[in-house]
Amino acid sequence: MRQHHRKSSKYIELNTHLCQACWKCVEICSDQVLGKVEVLWHRHARIINADACRGCKKCVGVCENGAIVYKSVSQD
Repeated sequence: MRQHHRKSSKYIELNTHLCQACWKCVEICSDQVLGKVEVLWHRHARIINADACRGCKKCVGVCENGAIVYKSVSQD
């Protein structure tokens, strides 16, 4: 069975079409929220542990292609 991964967490949204697979976001995330897809010509970051995301914005700041954006989080 194929495993599906989210393209967003509570705090960030990932556009895989903009991702250039530099892996800077994967390396900077100390909470291991982001992972890699590396299959021949199909390469991009992916959100593998959305619940661990704390909204620190490190991945947003390091992404030079705008593939990761911070979502507005409303106060509940």
